[in-house]
Amino acid sequence: MTKVLVVDDTPDIAKLMAQVVEDQGHEACVAADGRRALQIAADERPDVILLDVMMPRMSGMEVLRRLKEDAQLRAIPVILVTAKGEDKDVIEGLDDGAHDYITKPFKKEILAARIRSALRIKENHDRLAQLNEQLRAEAAERERVQHELVQARKLESIGHLAAGIAHEINTPVQYVGDNTRFLQEVFADVDKLMGSYDRLLRAAKQGDVSDELVAEVEAAVLAADVDYLTAEVPKAIGQSLEGIERVANIVRAMKGFSHPGNGRKQSIDLNRAIQSTLTVSRNEWKYVAELVTDFAPDLPLVPCLPGDINQVILNLVVNAAQTIADAGKDGATDKGTLTVRTRRDGDWAEIRIEDTGTGIPADIRANVFDHFFTTKEVGMGTGQGLSIARSIVVEKHGGTIRFETEDGKGTTFIIRLPITDPAGSEKAVQLEPVAEAV
Repeated sequence: MTKVLVVDDTPDIAKLMAQVVEDQGHEACVAADGRRALQIAADERPDVILLDVMMPRMSGMEVLRRLKEDAQLRAIPVILVTAKGEDKDVIEGLDDGAHDYITKPFKKEILAARIRSALRIKENHDRLAQLNEQLRAEAAERERVQHELVQARKLESIGHLAAGIAHEINTPVQYVGDNTRFLQEVFADVDKLMGSYDRLLRAAKQGDVSDELVAEVEAAVLAADVDYLTAEVPKAIGQSLEGIERVANIVRAMKGFSHPGNGRKQSIDLNRAIQSTLTVSRNEWKYVAELVTDFAPDLPLVPCLPGDINQVILNLVVNAAQTIADAGKDGATDKGTLTVRTRRDGDWAEIRIEDTGTGIPADIRANVFDHFFTTKEVGMGTGQGLSIARSIVVEKHGGTIRFETEDGKGTTFIIRLPITDPAGSEKAVQLEPVAEAV
């Protein structure tokens, strides 16, 4: 049942207004002074308040101001009850947030109509408040789901990249292993040779070098093929060191790519972050495209969520590799070109990812950033890569993402990120240097 608070220091008028309230099917609460009115309002949360302006100790205007200062009570419609000639109080009250007013003496029918009007306002307010709460809950749920989608997409990407990374690591590990086994075999021959030299040395010290011992040493030298070892051992060591560095570089790239962060923006070297992503995704593009990088040396640290920006770059690079591969299906025999550039444009850092793929058809260009929109075959894509990229760039970083495309020529995605973060960011993250992916 709706509840109306009647506030008047004159008992007869208070009783009369309460009777009108109850005749309309509402519950009436009565307060004889302002302090009691505030207490009842806080305890009962009425739907409408009928408030006398002229009261001792605490005037109706003071009660009105206190009601409107209280976040829990300010939405309650207040109808001022005034005597004739109190126009100044009416104007002041309406300016302070009163919903309506009625003058004494009043007609019951008019008072009832004013109460009904105020109740409609309160009902609409409550409905809007409920809708706003639902919208806030839906927005929070959407943010949660979006976060889970980003995380799921990243896990999916890492899982997809795992096989490629394993292949990238396996190749250098294989020739490190081959060279190590070669050096192991060489060491056995060298060990025999050193044994012959040791016996020759002891015999020389005793002055008893026999022809047989000299022949043994010569045979050991011949068996070890010293000239061959002198030429090949340094190569084997160099290749092994190169392989180890290659593996270390991939590990550093993975570490940079999967930087967990802490949910707050950090100032990072964007060029290094991009290079890490290109390195871990090398198996995605190396068979279909030549990589060209053009990183601006004067690009300052950029406030980012590192893991999220890495995800955006990965999505765009993989998409570029796939569209270049699609162009190859049309009869092209040469590799395409994947170009990644960075530059500074005023207070913006710009990333351009260009491919020589098929381009985006005109009839789907308006939909490429839509959730779940994809032109790929079933099982080949979920249609969330670009929508997640847009959400990360625009909503999380206050940046922009757009594309330029031409049928049969290719597409360029352009990301712009603000260099200065109005909300502030944590101290710079020092990423380990990663060698250029080739």
